Amino acid sequence: MKYHIARGEQQLGTFNDLDVSSGMREGRFLPTDLCWAEGMKEWQTLEERMKALSEESGLSASETSSISALREEVRQDHAKTIELASLGRRLAARLIDWSLMLLPIITLVMAMMDAAFEAEVQSLQGNPAALMEALQRQIQKAQGAGNPTVMAMSWLVVVLLLGNVILLTVRGQSVGKLLTGIQIVRASDGGRAGFVKAVLLRWFLFAMIESIQFIGPVLTLANIFMIFRQDRRCLHDLVADTRVVKVPRPT
Repeated sequence: MKYHIARGEQQLGTFNDLDVSSGMREGRFLPTDLCWAEGMKEWQTLEERMKALSEESGLSASETSSISALREEVRQDHAKTIELASLGRRLAARLIDWSLMLLPIITLVMAMMDAAFEAEVQSLQGNPAALMEALQRQIQKAQGAGNPTVMAMSWLVVVLLLGNVILLTVRGQSVGKLLTGIQIVRASDGGRAGFVKAVLLRWFLFAMIESIQFIGPVLTLANIFMIFRQDRRCLHDLVADTRVVKVPRPT
């Protein structure tokens, strides 16, 4: 029987039942991966499919228990053997993401800059909250004046933010991670991290904390040093129970 295997939105390919069995043992496939074959009404996880096959074949309770133990062993082995993203790829992904956001923001600020706003910015140095409020007022003022550059860059920033949120939720990737072939996964089993872990805990929460005066720079420095751990998990990875790995290639 030929199975179509998928992980999230990624199609891994078509495999026969022997390939699937060996892939589960070797950690190439996860119990949470989806499968479909001709005759099946809908997609099922490999775990559900294996359970259904064991019930159809009339396995004993001890044999079913052995299969469950094997699945758990495969899950743990996969979590240990999955290939971590290299430091170079993670740095490249971060630089791409920063560049994509900084370029329109810098262009936006330059388009709005005038003598009064420049003086206000100088007076608010060291007060990020007040600086953001002043920036927001200046954006609204420029938008009211119909400045095309401000309008275009404002929409570009919004599109980039929403695009990253969608990519992180669905694929565990920002634009930079997508281009460098790495992704965020659950540390426990290598499954999809999802919105809560990849966006809320790992990204949004730490973006807010890093914006706090004095605390932010210390947290950023701690994250830089923690990436040299053996498992390469930074503080936000530990909080969100995630890690960054290479995207597995289809077999």
